[in-house]
Amino acid sequence: MDTRAPRPTDLVALVTFDEEVRENLAVTRERIAHGNGAATPLAAAFAQWLHLGRRTWVSVAGRQIRGIATARELATKHAWEIDTLIEADDAHDREVLEDLLRQAGRAAEEAEVTHLLLRTPEDSIAAEAAPRAGFSRVDLERLWTGKLAPTSTTTRVVRDLTEDDEFASFQVYCRAVPITARQSMAMTVDEWNAIRDRHWQDRGDGALLAEHDSRVVATARYARSTGQFTLTAEPEAHAAADALLAAIARQTRGAERHIALVSASGATEDAALRRAGLEVEPTAYALFCKRVLQPVREETYARAGIPITGG
Repeated sequence: MDTRAPRPTDLVALVTFDEEVRENLAVTRERIAHGNGAATPLAAAFAQWLHLGRRTWVSVAGRQIRGIATARELATKHAWEIDTLIEADDAHDREVLEDLLRQAGRAAEEAEVTHLLLRTPEDSIAAEAAPRAGFSRVDLERLWTGKLAPTSTTTRVVRDLTEDDEFASFQVYCRAVPITARQSMAMTVDEWNAIRDRHWQDRGDGALLAEHDSRVVATARYARSTGQFTLTAEPEAHAAADALLAAIARQTRGAERHIALVSASGATEDAALRRAGLEVEPTAYALFCKRVLQPVREETYARAGIPITGG
């Protein structure tokens, strides 16, 4: 078995592979909203050959394609997300997926990428393969769907998020996300900016924040056309979370439904989503991260005697 980037000589095998329907085990936010929004294997291969920013790897046995993976950049070139991960073997050979993920990791290292992310259903074969390929499971995400019907009448301050709010938003992330997840995902503002996925938003979509006593305590992003949104709130910031959901409902009133992928560890967010009328879907998603390059900034802070807060 040979796992590598595709070659022009693989074209015939890719065409055959492309014609069959197989489950894509890599789940992106826009796929959740639009269904199967990831590129087909053949289209992904052409994108790489035409330098369109997607990296592709295939697992080949003889002239048969056994699996394919693709990755794309997130907010910067230093962070990639696996957006296609398909295994063609009817026996569900985990080794094919492991080899594909290892190859993606080696390519990320060569490209000096710091983070390689993968989201996949919690009970999928990819969730078994990822730790064997050097990925760390950093979070479990639940999918909430329905139609927002917020009851908030709070006077909590909600406004558009601007570039000047970047550090305050990062502090909300630090207070909302467990330290174990942040150690794998993002411990600095630069890392946090690099891994944030905005592919699911279109031009004209926005971001909001809620304040309490002039301090930012909750943030959200939304997509008007799909009704998809994110929600991050500090522990016990219940009124702020409710106020953000009310604002999102107004901004996305034309959407047929609302969708939110939220960390299972977020008790404040969960409670607010329930109050707003959304329900949890049965499938949960495991989020994995392979940290390719380790940061040194935290060690420098420690030696300088600067306290690190937000744990």
